[in-house]
Amino acid sequence: MISEAFIPAVSSLGAVALTLGVIIHYVSKKFHVEEDPMVTIVNDILPGVNCGACGYPSCGQFAEVLVDTKDSSMTCPVGGSDLAAKLGETLGITMAEPKPQIAVLLCQGDNDTAKETAEYLGIQDCWAATQAFVGPKQCRYSCVGLGSCIAYCDFNAMSLENGLVVIDKDLCTGCEACISACPTGVLVMQEKKAERYFIACNSHDKGAATKKACEAGCIACQKCVKVCEDNAIVIENFLARIVQEKCTACGKCIDVCPTKVNCIRLENDLKAVKQKKAS
Repeated sequence: MISEAFIPAVSSLGAVALTLGVIIHYVSKKFHVEEDPMVTIVNDILPGVNCGACGYPSCGQFAEVLVDTKDSSMTCPVGGSDLAAKLGETLGITMAEPKPQIAVLLCQGDNDTAKETAEYLGIQDCWAATQAFVGPKQCRYSCVGLGSCIAYCDFNAMSLENGLVVIDKDLCTGCEACISACPTGVLVMQEKKAERYFIACNSHDKGAATKKACEAGCIACQKCVKVCEDNAIVIENFLARIVQEKCTACGKCIDVCPTKVNCIRLENDLKAVKQKKAS
């Protein structure tokens, strides 16, 4: 049984709650904004993954801006050209052709190739491992190999094999969700092409230190630079880089690379590179 002493307090709280309810109802009615039905239509067409690759935090916000501005340069990397065509048809505009992107791992330092620092028995998280020390591998620029990025991939495009992240280029949508999950910056976005050669190394240490830490590390020997007739390879901060706009995918750089495990790769197909080098 409620004491009579509590009745005024309960009544006061009830009155406050009722007053707040009336105020909230009034404000919601006063400032209610009718949503353009086209926003709902466009939002339903979008993938709905809210990955942020388009530059907006959600598909809903992307839809609002697109309907409001009719900006044909806006693209959804996840949806690709098919989605762009459907959006253009719905809005009566010609959408820009999106350039498919893919996540690329700039490292080949798996458990057999990279030198270890010590056996890591802590939390299976890349950020946690790098907080304790440089990580399980001597190269501080390498893939830590604990797979923190995998949890951020909604498309099952990433897996872990022998201490190294593997990206399925057919499943990767280029949403960029994995990029911020990597503590060493070894994951980058690159335009998806049928044939793309790139330097699969992220080390900015000098050649001797890189070679000591990993058999697949780029030692900036410049042999690839000298053999490239298209001037498509440059050395920056002790690391070779292929200028994609100039590269003709001739493969000459692969033949002269002196690293034990070739640090020059063809997109995400290490096997193809090894076969080409052996032939």
